[in-house]
Amino acid sequence: MLKRLTIILSLGCCVIRVTAQERLSLQDAVNRALQYNYDVRIADASAKQAKANNTIGNAGMLPNINLNGTLGGSDYNTHNKLVNGETQDNAAAKTYNYSASATLGWTLFDGGRMFLVKKQLDIEELAGNEQFRLQLQATVSRVIQVYAQVLWQQKQLIAVDTAAALARLRMDISKAKFETGASPKTDYLQARVDYNARQADSLAQEANITQSFDSLNVLIGAEQYTTYILDDSLVLNTALEPADRQLLEDVNLSLSIYRRSADVSKLNERIAKSYRLPVLSINGGYYYNYSRSATGFLLFGRSYGPSGTAGISIPLFQGGNINRQIKVAALQSMRDELLYEKQRTVLNNHYRSAWRNYEVAVAAYRLQYDNIKYAKENLDVQEARFKVGAGTTLEAREAENSYTQALIALYTAAYNLKVNETIVLELENKLVQ
Repeated sequence: MLKRLTIILSLGCCVIRVTAQERLSLQDAVNRALQYNYDVRIADASAKQAKANNTIGNAGMLPNINLNGTLGGSDYNTHNKLVNGETQDNAAAKTYNYSASATLGWTLFDGGRMFLVKKQLDIEELAGNEQFRLQLQATVSRVIQVYAQVLWQQKQLIAVDTAAALARLRMDISKAKFETGASPKTDYLQARVDYNARQADSLAQEANITQSFDSLNVLIGAEQYTTYILDDSLVLNTALEPADRQLLEDVNLSLSIYRRSADVSKLNERIAKSYRLPVLSINGGYYYNYSRSATGFLLFGRSYGPSGTAGISIPLFQGGNINRQIKVAALQSMRDELLYEKQRTVLNNHYRSAWRNYEVAVAAYRLQYDNIKYAKENLDVQEARFKVGAGTTLEAREAENSYTQALIALYTAAYNLKVNETIVLELENKLVQ
């Protein structure tokens, strides 16, 4: 097992040819992403929505209470002939009526569905919170990786510019030797070609850096084309320890969300079965009615007082729909349980792979960190030999290329280590506490 050791790799920032740059630390980038990233804001809204839905009223446990009122009237020209032979004529037969009531409807028993629905709402609220936290983890992980990518590319630019400086130095020395007759012109020409090639590499690398900054701006919700002065160093943790399998399953948010979904499906199966049970409800209220008519037998009427009913509904046959719903819910429950088991297997495999990649990245970084010293020493020796004429152009050029490649390999190893470290911490739900 790896010894606990934290190594800080100095990453000197390369100043790109832009103006009005602001400094952006890794923590600043993370904070901006958590505040402005669209995926985070959408997940936050979904979590709040699930919380707002989680009420006993939405589960159907509370009664419905209403205040009702009506007002009506008419003005008719009437002609009525009565059974006794008399007639009634009224050119302005006005009638009006109004009523008011306060009513209550309450389902007292529905087969236990209301309690099962409340449990579902509780689970959905927890799942919404976990989905939000999962999005936070994913966003922070992505920001760290893209931020590290920009630093890595800036360090590659430093390596390329270093190679260009070395080629320029060799070109100047070769030119001086050629002018004094100490070496052929071909040495100078080769150094010139190498110098021009390194300048072209530098321009291409600057374009890569600009593209990476664009990706970072999308994540943190910043304006396009904005570039920054980044941190001078990144902390590389080479002392991570693998989590226990059971502990990993307990803390991984993605797996937990699948577990919540399976639990909701099991409750849906129980809800479907509850439709076989009777439903008991009560309805009641207080009513007031008043009416007056200018014609007819009833000239005036008024009534008021309470009224109530209690009802029971027993499902006997629903065309086989209840059995169908139960079967469909049971199959869905089985499907979601299988998805959970599949995700658990995928998670364990992913974690083992991520951990192996992390160990390889740590070993590669340590190797390159040690190798750069030998490459630098070899470069110094070959440059000294070339200056005094003891070394050839080919040897000096080879030493320059070896040192440049060693620099790039070191920066690449540091970047790979940071990426794999971040992936492991994301799986362990440790990026956002």
